[in-house]
Amino acid sequence: MGIVVIGTVFVDVKGFPNGTYVPNGRNAGIVEYVHGGVARNVVEDIGNLGLRPVFVGTVDETSLGKDVVEKLKRHKVNVDYVKTVPGGMGTWLALFDN
Repeated sequence: MGIVVIGTVFVDVKGFPNGTYVPNGRNAGIVEYVHGGVARNVVEDIGNLGLRPVFVGTVDETSLGKDVVEKLKRHKVNVDYVKTVPGGMGTWLALFDN
């Protein structure tokens, strides 16, 4: 039996200030990039079960796009049908306050 997942890749950009968040100023802190997108999440979970799924989707031409593909490979996902295109994935920005 083969499992194919078709969908979109998003990367969540999460910012955590060291102190109180200053909306109109500068904020020292850390930034995390988390691979996301419902289809990408689902195909990674299926890969973690050892079922060798195929992912059909797009990533962009940045190092983040390459990171997404490499991580899926590490989770035993077939990425032969992932196409790299300009603007091929979305980003979501979240800034957290303590």
